[in-house]
Amino acid sequence: YASSTKHIISALLALQLIATVVAQAPLVVNSNNNIGVWNVSTKTDDYILENRRQYNATLQAYLDEINGIKKTLEDELEVLEKQEVLLLQTIQETNERVDPLEVLSLPTKYCVQQYRNELPYVNIIKANIESCITSARGYANSIVSTPTNYYNTLNNYYNADLKNGLNACLKAHQNPSLNYTLCVTTVISKANTYTINSRKNFAASIESSHCSLSSRIDVAVSCTYIQYNSVLTSLGATNRLIDDCINGFLENKPSCVDNSTVINYGCPHVVYMEVKDGDGNNKTSGSNPLEGVSKNQTCLEIKFV
Repeated sequence: YASSTKHIISALLALQLIATVVAQAPLVVNSNNNIGVWNVSTKTDDYILENRRQYNATLQAYLDEINGIKKTLEDELEVLEKQEVLLLQTIQETNERVDPLEVLSLPTKYCVQQYRNELPYVNIIKANIESCITSARGYANSIVSTPTNYYNTLNNYYNADLKNGLNACLKAHQNPSLNYTLCVTTVISKANTYTINSRKNFAASIESSHCSLSSRIDVAVSCTYIQYNSVLTSLGATNRLIDDCINGFLENKPSCVDNSTVINYGCPHVVYMEVKDGDGNNKTSGSNPLEGVSKNQTCLEIKFV
């Protein structure tokens, strides 16, 4: 019996010692992502302060996870925006190639005008792509809405329930005292249990948010790909059609511009010269094929037959 009494007395003395060895430090709490001061008491102990640091670390970890998902979405959308710039530059380069052809000659003008409407319009493509990106960016907050709710709930718990519990301990018991210490440990233990449950729920919600993130990125990529594929296909086809049309003229093949006009290559003034096999050194000449040609003639085509 005497031994048991000694153990009880020793335990009480130890608890009393814990209560008396306290630091003169303010109690802090996370408020709007900043550490504020609770007006509970000017006397707080290291036990409360250390747990408060852990609570702040938990809240900061929540914010890091939430902001990390938002940043990943924004990074992916920035890649799509860079692709948009390159695509619009490609359209512009095609127009810069085609525009001079339209004034180069009548045949090239005809070919360009025949197929220019096949070229995509920069303003329309730009608006379509930006619509895809803007739509995805609009989901930045909803993707992390559930984790954000868990963050707000836990933060409110620390600023309300935990704060009120510690205030009650301070009002009910003298600080330092054994009863005050026991009261504080009970409040902190309850807060720790609440924090553990919150972490589990938050982790599950973050995993779900990552799935939503991947889904939204896939939708944005598919949406912009439709535009990219359409533009590149149109540019390739239009360039080929214009080139084939021009090459057709260069091969001296008549091409109908409309129902009443035919473009023909070559000089309209043609003379024919007969060529016979024989001695290349024979200087005998026949009639002059240039006789009768006006000196004002701008061109003359000679065909050997």
